[in-house]
Amino acid sequence: MPVARKRVLIVGSGAREHAMADAIRADPGKPDVIVAPGNPGMAGEARIVSPFPSSPKEASALIASLEPDLVVIGPEKPLAEGLSDALREKGIKVVGPSGTAARIESSKLFAKERMLEAGIATAEFRVAENAEAARDYVQAWGYPSVLKADGLAQGKGVFVLHSPEDLEDALQRIFVRQELGEAQQTVFVEKGLSGPEVSFIALTDGTRFVPFPEARDYKRIRDGNRGPNTGGMGAVTPLAGWSEKDQEDACQIIDRALWSMRRHGTPFQGFLYAGLMKTEEGLSVLEFNARFGDPEAQVLIPSAGEGFLTLLESASAGSLGKGTNLLKTPRVAVVLASSGYPEKPVTGTPVLGLEVARTQEMTRIYTAGVAEKDGHLVSSGGRVLSVVGSGSSIREARERAYRTLSLLHLEGGQFRQDIGLEEE
Repeated sequence: MPVARKRVLIVGSGAREHAMADAIRADPGKPDVIVAPGNPGMAGEARIVSPFPSSPKEASALIASLEPDLVVIGPEKPLAEGLSDALREKGIKVVGPSGTAARIESSKLFAKERMLEAGIATAEFRVAENAEAARDYVQAWGYPSVLKADGLAQGKGVFVLHSPEDLEDALQRIFVRQELGEAQQTVFVEKGLSGPEVSFIALTDGTRFVPFPEARDYKRIRDGNRGPNTGGMGAVTPLAGWSEKDQEDACQIIDRALWSMRRHGTPFQGFLYAGLMKTEEGLSVLEFNARFGDPEAQVLIPSAGEGFLTLLESASAGSLGKGTNLLKTPRVAVVLASSGYPEKPVTGTPVLGLEVARTQEMTRIYTAGVAEKDGHLVSSGGRVLSVVGSGSSIREARERAYRTLSLLHLEGGQFRQDIGLEEE
């Protein structure tokens, strides 16, 4: 009698979720992969379920009707709103923290409290009740300083300040134009740190964890880290200069954070993302996120090879093993974004050349902001897709990514040409 294929449902619609679907589909058991709401560019790797309700109650009911063996939640918003709780109440296995545990991302002050309790190095900070208080703190500390909104702000709630002009612009956006909505109800100022940034992500069952290789993302729109912040224009792994001591210290940070979460009755299960800065004094945490980073996911998830689904199942069951080592294959992801991104992305523009680009050796294309029109993919958001190149070196991975990207055409499209350049 044939064994029934496992059914895995991924919640989300971006390139991160596309990378997850691609990795899960590679499992030797050939699972049935569903992505909700997904995007049309994923159709070759998964079954798309769209539209998908935003409320946890309705979403969990729809998911239950599809009878998945496992659910993986990609984005932060459904995690913060308690979708994993609603699924667990229905007896559905899920990878993703509870709504209370997801506060480690949805409330930066909550995260700071956990860090201070656990003895995790992080920047000094002060809560600012109004623009005047924020201005006073920044002027006292000098530049660089950082202004942060406490809640979720779709990647737009952090302002790195290098000058009085940066400060006044941030204060206008937060306190006058109120661009961040509910996220800006609590704002705090951080003393600036200096050093290279590192993304360190681990899959955890709440106690044990498996770290993915270190990575770096590129947040600004233009080469040389210029221009406005975005959701991420590319990523690279591994990093030059990342030592065994750095690895040990980063793992200790994850371990301490998990201890603090357990101590407060909010154990964290899922992907824990530590945004680190490598300062002269050692690693310091800039932020924690409650999910896999994007575009880091596109370069890191393939590190699990055919074993990604097995890791997910172990995390959901509370049985992650120790000593799991993931492959450190050099990878470079380059994001192709719409014209006008990040302020006002132009949508409805055809994405040309995909058929040929998808045949290129040692590269993968993960779609994000795309829709289908007259049988063709068109842009539907800011970040349209990620091109990921793999190789025996960062140089080779870069060359493959950019060579494949040259086969694509999106009128007015934007991409950085320096992703991974400093790691060669």
